[in-house]
Amino acid sequence: MSDYILFPLDQWKVSWNSEVGQSWAVNEQTSASGKRRALTNQTLPAWVFTLEFPKLTSEESDKLLAFFSRVRGTLLPFFYKDAEHYKCTGVTLPKNTDGSYQLVAWMHGQQEPVYYADKLTVYVDGVAQGESTYKLDNGAIVFTTAPASTAKVTADYEYWWRVVFNDTTLNITQVFENLFTASFGLKVVR
Repeated sequence: MSDYILFPLDQWKVSWNSEVGQSWAVNEQTSASGKRRALTNQTLPAWVFTLEFPKLTSEESDKLLAFFSRVRGTLLPFFYKDAEHYKCTGVTLPKNTDGSYQLVAWMHGQQEPVYYADKLTVYVDGVAQGESTYKLDNGAIVFTTAPASTAKVTADYEYWWRVVFNDTTLNITQVFENLFTASFGLKVVR
């Protein structure tokens, strides 16, 4: 999976006071009589992870700055594995119209598509499938030989969120010799 750009820092370095936020873009109009009309063009919410890294070494801060340059701030999407929302076990995969099966994750009651995962085990009717019987293509399981139309396809995996930095600026603060902090937002993109 060398085509994927992965966030370089360990997910467990994030502070416990990091946040995840959800938003919806809603256009609202109120008539003179007080009648309200509202509309959204979103089918999925916007998610933002606000992360704080309280203890980075000099090497880690350099790695983060180099990564920020690599993705050119907010320009290029990359994949981030969150410390809290990253693991699925026994998930029944929905079948796409092309016959592939989509990896999904549940985020606070909202089903989200997954575009990259690792530590993947796929099951057809409860039987683990060998890695040579399928491939992962942009978050979809494509079988070399399609299972029966009545088969139940499930999977266990750790997923990565497709994100961009939420701001065009990244600041890292040195708090002591070889000790740095950084905080920033990552916005989920699809």
